[in-house]
Amino acid sequence: MRCRPYWVNRSLARVLLGQNTADWDDRSAPPSSWSAGITELEVLHSARSAKSRARLKEALDAHCVWCPMPGGIYRRSRVVQEQLTAKGEHRSADPVGLLVAAAVAEAGLTLLHHDRGFDTIARTTGQPVRTIDLRP
Repeated sequence: MRCRPYWVNRSLARVLLGQNTADWDDRSAPPSSWSAGITELEVLHSARSAKSRARLKEALDAHCVWCPMPGGIYRRSRVVQEQLTAKGEHRSADPVGLLVAAAVAEAGLTLLHHDRGFDTIARTTGQPVRTIDLRP
């Protein structure tokens, strides 16, 4: 099956693993979304036990195709952070968000998110993003 060009960010992944929404169901028949190790680490950080971590890991593996984080994302993230700082918007994009956005841009994917920080980054970079509605 060919993957759709979407990248699921960490906060959205945490929510979506616990609930389905019509907007999510319309966009991702597993496995049709992309993610990376940094997203996995953040999602699994929220586990409250080994059993909980195993369930989260299984759900991530069922819903995501794993994509590497290329080395150039750190340079790109610094450049975007500098551009955001010049506009006074740097506090709305956390370091991990900058890295994720850079990796998504490098991969030519659209970032699915539920985090206004990614909209701020996209206004600066021009990369495609899509806010997903989390209402059931």
